[in-house]
Amino acid sequence: MFFGLNGIEISLIITFTCLFIGILSGFPVAFAIAGSAIVSFGIIAVMSHAGLLYTLVERSDATEIVPVLPRGWDGAFLSTLSTWSGGVFSRAFGGNVETLLAVPLFVLMGIALERSRIAEDLLTTMARTFGTLPGGLAISVVLVGTLLAASTGVVGATVVTMGLIALPTMLRAGYSKSLATGVIATSGTLGQIIPPSIVIVLLGSIVGDMYSIGQENRAKEMGQTVMEMLGEPAVLSTGTLFKAAFIPGVVLAMLYALYAFGYALFRPNSAPPIKLADADPNKFDVAKHYGHRTGLILFLVLGPIIALITAWIVLTQFGIVTAQEGAGDTGLLSHGTMFVATAGLFVLILSLVLQPQYLKLPLFIGIVGVISYVLVDVLVLDVEASSGSRFIAYAIPVILLLIGARTALARLSEIDVLRVVAPPVILIVSVLGSILGGVTSPTPAASLGAAGAIMLAAARLSSGERSATRIILWASFAVVIMLLMRGNFDLRMTLDEISFENQVAVWITIVAYHVAVFGLLYSCIVLIRKKVMSPVVRETTKVTSMVFMILIASLFLSLSIRAYGGEHYIQEVLRSIEDPRKLLLVVMLVLFVLGFVLDFIEIIFIVIPIVGPVIYAADPALMPPEWITILIAVNLQTSFITPPFGFALFYLRGVAPPNVTTGDIYRGIWPFVFIQVVGLIILWNFPVITTFLPDILPAN
Repeated sequence: MFFGLNGIEISLIITFTCLFIGILSGFPVAFAIAGSAIVSFGIIAVMSHAGLLYTLVERSDATEIVPVLPRGWDGAFLSTLSTWSGGVFSRAFGGNVETLLAVPLFVLMGIALERSRIAEDLLTTMARTFGTLPGGLAISVVLVGTLLAASTGVVGATVVTMGLIALPTMLRAGYSKSLATGVIATSGTLGQIIPPSIVIVLLGSIVGDMYSIGQENRAKEMGQTVMEMLGEPAVLSTGTLFKAAFIPGVVLAMLYALYAFGYALFRPNSAPPIKLADADPNKFDVAKHYGHRTGLILFLVLGPIIALITAWIVLTQFGIVTAQEGAGDTGLLSHGTMFVATAGLFVLILSLVLQPQYLKLPLFIGIVGVISYVLVDVLVLDVEASSGSRFIAYAIPVILLLIGARTALARLSEIDVLRVVAPPVILIVSVLGSILGGVTSPTPAASLGAAGAIMLAAARLSSGERSATRIILWASFAVVIMLLMRGNFDLRMTLDEISFENQVAVWITIVAYHVAVFGLLYSCIVLIRKKVMSPVVRETTKVTSMVFMILIASLFLSLSIRAYGGEHYIQEVLRSIEDPRKLLLVVMLVLFVLGFVLDFIEIIFIVIPIVGPVIYAADPALMPPEWITILIAVNLQTSFITPPFGFALFYLRGVAPPNVTTGDIYRGIWPFVFIQVVGLIILWNFPVITTFLPDILPAN
């Protein structure tokens, strides 16, 4: 054989050479992948038929020469084609259909928000808030990128939007081109890791099967069943991955912001603070009230929420706060109660801190309502209490809480930054809260997010039209009512006997549903009238079609590799590495290198199915599957910013001013590639960062 390589090794080289040539040719990626599969298969078939590609198999009496396609090219082709057809059908219409349905919904959600200019409002407001700090504009870009990531999950839209709005502003303010382009390109990729994330959804459709196959193989080697070995089914859901990805995404955002702040401290001329116009003398000045002590203001704003979340975590660790799903649960508080108490107290305290000039009595009434709500859960109700009795017991505390919350929200809406930030934050809480809280799975949450984004975009574009805003607000309130009914009552109408309280809840839900549908249809009409709906649907269709075309083409390529034994060969090479952490490290290095030339979608659908059964066969007690997946996701996020083929760099290059060169973008991105590596090292050494939320939050 050539250079001492066997037939399978040469076949793999042929396949990946054709793949890289196809991708670099400029053809659409899906067609390049499918074409490389056909061309490489044809080359391998011809060479195998000519006796040039073979492997040597040791028999008891002699060494046998076996072609890489032992049944000939026609047998291999028919086998691959039939398997591919069945695989496409299974992938498109089988068990993963619900997970993959979240892709177009999250894409629609992101593009609707991008087209409604909400990102522009966020950037402008954040710049006014943080721009006076050293590196303040860069920090503002990171914060907006984090918010857009948590509300859209679409990298292209985020990078393009921030490139159009923030880059000229940063350059006019005297920021260096490298810092400005680096922070914009990198912050835009946070949508790949912070839920809801397209990467997490696509990985969830793959790694669940990989984890199941890997654990079945390990159990077979040990002579046990999976249930005997693990004590539970080998299941890894997309909802679990969403929970695992949240804290790592926030950690990465903090690393970006710290770098921008440190850069400004060491090179103040390259990231100067900006000067703002004089404030309106008729408006209450929070900074003046607290003597312009920024540290004190940050402590008063962030301290309560940090303290409340810390208390929630500590109480959960001691078993005082639990899911309370069964009669054997001895927890005093439920996660739902802690969420209401935490959110309510934070809003009320924030209003006390930022608007201290108003009467405080309504806010104290709300605080009493929160305390009463918690006491009712502890002293009055137990886990066996019916939904109706819970509803009645919570009525008075909720009324008191709503009195305070209404006053607090009205006062906080007078603050520009909160008025702009609140809508996307509410959407984030609704989508992620329903997933992280175990209320629903990612796909229904994606539907909620898409509907919410449409209504939010309509409200933004119809600002000034009071009747339109009122209709959308009532529809949003109806969605909240449906979520509350879903979380507290049994709404199944197919039961033989339905209790009176559940019947009432069903009718309330039906009414709220019709109000919400009317508001959604009205929002669609608003977007059609504003000529926004058509480009939103068009872009959503293009992105979704690209994803699914790549899925189908990459499956064809994977099965072509399997036809000549390439997949089995790679897995055997990986299995030769006995230490599972060393094995994972090797895979991570390979993925990192592939990220220089391949997009994340190709890596997910081509590479992960090959290496997945091996890396997910490790003991989940030593290497939790969600930890492995989030490491892969952060690694794939890096592929968006690694030169020369990082997609975020191309997006930014397309909208950057002429005086910003490709070299400026490349110079600015390398420090953030290093930060990504630092983030991976942190996650590698502290797996609890990824496993913490899945362990304490209820399962979906």
